[in-house]
Amino acid sequence: MDAYIVVIFILALCYTFYMGFSDGANAVATCVATRAIKPRYAIAISGVVMCVAPVVICYLFRSDSVARTVGSLVREEAFAGISPEAGFIFLLSAMIAALGWSVICVLASVPNSTSHTLLGGIVGAAIAMFGFGLVDWTMVGLRVILMVFLTPAICVLVGFLLSKLFRVICARMDRSVKKAFRAMQVVNVMLLSTSISINNVQKAMGIYLLALIVCGGADGAAYQFEFWTVGVLSVAIMLGLFLGGYKLIYTVGKRIYRVGTLQSYVAQLSTAAVAFTCTFTGVPVSTGQVVSSSIIGVGIADKVSAVHWNAAGKIFTSWILTFPAAACIGALVCRVLSLIAL
Repeated sequence: MDAYIVVIFILALCYTFYMGFSDGANAVATCVATRAIKPRYAIAISGVVMCVAPVVICYLFRSDSVARTVGSLVREEAFAGISPEAGFIFLLSAMIAALGWSVICVLASVPNSTSHTLLGGIVGAAIAMFGFGLVDWTMVGLRVILMVFLTPAICVLVGFLLSKLFRVICARMDRSVKKAFRAMQVVNVMLLSTSISINNVQKAMGIYLLALIVCGGADGAAYQFEFWTVGVLSVAIMLGLFLGGYKLIYTVGKRIYRVGTLQSYVAQLSTAAVAFTCTFTGVPVSTGQVVSSSIIGVGIADKVSAVHWNAAGKIFTSWILTFPAAACIGALVCRVLSLIAL
């Protein structure tokens, strides 16, 4: 394998680890906050699922639409005749931007939109390397920029409606229902971990696919991902979950809205529904964004004032800033590296 491709894959592996550290915590945040499952058991269950689910769904069932979306943000004609060196600088700049912005968010203990960080880095580097006109702005507009605003709105609405529905259903039931919902959160954690892992692993698969195209001359449309690629990335996201993320559990599980057992179940259910829909329609989505928005919807259904709007406002602000910030970093890094190396 070409050295350029190896370097990009290692960086994609590092970013997958970070996605496990960040988004992985979101899979267990609400159930841990409500003490439905002890943290170590919740993380163990989630980690195993995150390792197995991408292999089954993305490799065995060949579901890779999110990876194809990541690889299609730049028009194909931009890659015609590109040198491996130029292709490497383009992707290296994108990954430096994504990892750099992610480190800033970790240090600030702010939930980061991993999807928009990565995609912003790609778009910014593409503008600097190929020019504004060779970015597929229809794809970027519909699958990236629009989703910054549309996904939270959908999640808030779904969380609100499901919360109202379950309140009506449970109104005349006894206290044993609480125990049932507590038990069902184990299933929800598995569903949520699946939806998170298959979306996030495919983002890294998309970076690897771009590396094969721009550095190795591969035919992206005909390429089929190998087992080792999906397997290694799946292990990385699992390790990311195992080795970090507890601060984000607190931020998502308590600071936005103090969820109870029923609210936790509803938030998990609405998050999984939206995340699965996005994944199978090829939309890269930040599950941190989906989880937080679902919790806000559940909180509004309880009482508008119950939502901690200062914390929610900071999170929403970080989402809005993520894409342009990562794009600017990607463009700047790409311009500097191009002047040095090309």
